Amino acid sequence: MIRVALRSVRTHLGQFLLTALAVILGVAFLSGTLALRGVLSDTFSALTSSTLTADLYVTGERAGSGDSAVRAPTNKIDASLTEPIAEVDGVASAHPSSSVNVTLVGADSAPVTAMGAPSIALPLYADDPGQTMVAGSPPRGRDQIALESDALARSGLELGQSTHIVVDGEPVEVSVVGEFTYGASMAGATIIGLDPDWLMEVAAPDGKITSIAVRLADGADAQAVRGAIAALLPDDVRLLTRAELIDEQNEYIERILGYVETFLLVFVVLAMFVGSFIIMNTFAMSVRQRQKEFALLRAIGASPTSVFATVLFQALVIGILGSVLGVLAGAVLIRALVTILGAYGMPLPDGGAPMTGQIAGVSIGVGVLVTVVGALLPSRDAALTPPVEAMRDASGAKERPLRARTIAGALLLAPGLAGVLAAWHDADLPSRSAILGAGAGALLLGLLLVSPAVSRPIVVVLGAPARLIRPGGRLAVRMLTAAPRRTAATSAALVIGMALVCAGATITASMRASVSSIVNDSMHADLYVRQATLSSRLIPIPADMTAAIGRLDGVASTTAYAANLASVTGPDGKTSTGYVVAIDPGAYAAAYDPNVTAGSLDDLDDTHVAAFASSGLKLGDRVTITGPAGSVSATVCAVADTTGVVGSLYVTPAVTAATGSLTTAAPTDPEQVLASPNGMFITLAEGADPGAVRASIREILAPSYVFKVFDPDELSDQVGSQANRMLAVLYGLLGLSIAIAILGIVNTLILSVSERVREIGLMRAVGLGRAQLAGQIVCESVLTAVYGTVLGAAAGVLLAGALRALLADRGLTEFVVPWSQLGAVVGVSVVVGVLAALWPAVRATRLPVLEAIATE
Repeated sequence: MIRVALRSVRTHLGQFLLTALAVILGVAFLSGTLALRGVLSDTFSALTSSTLTADLYVTGERAGSGDSAVRAPTNKIDASLTEPIAEVDGVASAHPSSSVNVTLVGADSAPVTAMGAPSIALPLYADDPGQTMVAGSPPRGRDQIALESDALARSGLELGQSTHIVVDGEPVEVSVVGEFTYGASMAGATIIGLDPDWLMEVAAPDGKITSIAVRLADGADAQAVRGAIAALLPDDVRLLTRAELIDEQNEYIERILGYVETFLLVFVVLAMFVGSFIIMNTFAMSVRQRQKEFALLRAIGASPTSVFATVLFQALVIGILGSVLGVLAGAVLIRALVTILGAYGMPLPDGGAPMTGQIAGVSIGVGVLVTVVGALLPSRDAALTPPVEAMRDASGAKERPLRARTIAGALLLAPGLAGVLAAWHDADLPSRSAILGAGAGALLLGLLLVSPAVSRPIVVVLGAPARLIRPGGRLAVRMLTAAPRRTAATSAALVIGMALVCAGATITASMRASVSSIVNDSMHADLYVRQATLSSRLIPIPADMTAAIGRLDGVASTTAYAANLASVTGPDGKTSTGYVVAIDPGAYAAAYDPNVTAGSLDDLDDTHVAAFASSGLKLGDRVTITGPAGSVSATVCAVADTTGVVGSLYVTPAVTAATGSLTTAAPTDPEQVLASPNGMFITLAEGADPGAVRASIREILAPSYVFKVFDPDELSDQVGSQANRMLAVLYGLLGLSIAIAILGIVNTLILSVSERVREIGLMRAVGLGRAQLAGQIVCESVLTAVYGTVLGAAAGVLLAGALRALLADRGLTEFVVPWSQLGAVVGVSVVVGVLAALWPAVRATRLPVLEAIATE
């Protein structure tokens, strides 16, 4: 039977080529995703190990939980520990280190950025073996910098050229005096080398630093030195080896990469799921066409098990070949991704991402498994069809009743729809998210099962315009309604893909409308100043700029907020890291509505705070806010369901001054906390010229290079553009599933032409022209694509509406159906249908009429 199976594959190779192509695409995506995770992990590990070159590191304890949304930094330590550590026997050097917000201005007078990668200022010590000067000399004083080789190349600057760096919002004119390298890819990070003395003055004016790097003398007893240093350290200060600190930092990186990999694997699973429909449909049609072949095998003694194994072995052969080719395609894909990332400012190692044996094995195994599972039902049909019936039926294409399948689909569809609608309309529903997820899964599966039953009436309605194309349009509608199983199977992949595309478009449109509504409803001020682009490191607006803006003609009032990272311990004893937002309660509420749902902001003082609703805190809860300057215990006096501002607590400037910030040097004087804020609201005087005031503000902010003034419409547009970028990524990732779905249409049409050779010959014999026949094939393809798109779009909009309701408390308050985008999707499906039909139509029109009529 193995020989029979192999010969059958060779004989019907054309039937299985597109099936194998679907497997190739899915496996290529899978293997490429796994390899990308590997190369990114290797890159960031190399970056960490190349920049951490000391033997020992003295650092503070982690501030808060490492599982919080914001990465928990380490508590700062006293810089005075450096000197006694340096005097320990066996210590060659001990250097303090701390972090500071720095932005490099390139040759084009714009900030140097690359795909959101950080901009990091590091001290350049002469005895650091990890740093190698490529050209020039190390920086000395506040007016010199050195740049890492990749940062220098991306900046467009040259040695000796003057530029600016923005240090905590303050522009500083500097000259590029050196180029250095760590010998590894920086993954797009902009590394700026500064004079250690000047960097410590700026980053640690209060004497609090991030860490101390310790290098051991040659021949020193590492254990003895560690013990001597540990004896000098307070209980809240840690002593880590280089390997331990690298592992700690890589743990966070691996967690983030894990999220990225999971996100990508969701689309891999989707692509493989869509591919399984093509596999199942291809084998089902192949089995119908070859029923006589299987009947003859049974007649000469082959058992049903042998026939079953024959078809399954064919699937195994196709799965193995397709998966192996898919792994090879994945290797090409990852090389292309590495090149693209390098072009966008994230250079990865020259070695690329080797396709390891483990990745290849997993990818091939998954590809083979999906192919074999997809062929199980067709194999069963081939084995269980009675030989006499198969021999008597010329086509073997007898359709089974749809009653059982429709009932099974309805039993899934009804509770799925009920669950989705319940999650949409009942805000107090227990386990709402789980019910929505289960309901969505049941809804889509039920929809696929009932699709043959509903395809007839829907295709008749959608095919009304096609009936005007005579006779091809009428024949196409009749053909699709006569074979509802094939119509449903062909469109199933598009139903799933288009459901996700339309759901994403609807959520994005709703997000834009929600943001616009939030800005218009919450923002009472006329203008808003903050960083031009949001990042994980908030930069304070220089005090002289905020003061100058407040003195402008036409400005009636200003109010600001300062967001500082601190540890927050709740009443349950759990500690997390979050932004504590210092405000002037009365002035802030007048400029931006914090949406207080309980209590009052008027009660804010040195011992009372307002909690963001997202923090889970309630009125009366006791919290402890901890920073490098100290701790403050306070009671929650208000709860604010604020949208558009990220944070955990609203506090007074006095609380921020008493606790400080885990990432920046916060002022210790309450009067200075809001003098250098992270954001600033501006209310114009009556009759003021908004354009003139904005021009004046832009002139004040210009030297900073990183701040921008927005009006409400611009804020909405910026968030809208971010949403569009997210949607573009979604479309790109779903593109593979859509491509596989298109292959399914092409494959089905080709098999349908092969299945209907005699029918096509008879129609040609009675006068159907080549153009009319091609028109019929094209109409079938277009109607199939539009049917799948319409069904998927309806499901996608429904699921998007329920998801929007679920996220209403997170700011997604509006539900908007983007009819123009959905119309464009339907238009694209028409184009897809036409393109998918070209090859099958050409094959059909080239069939010799007499040979086609003689075909059994």
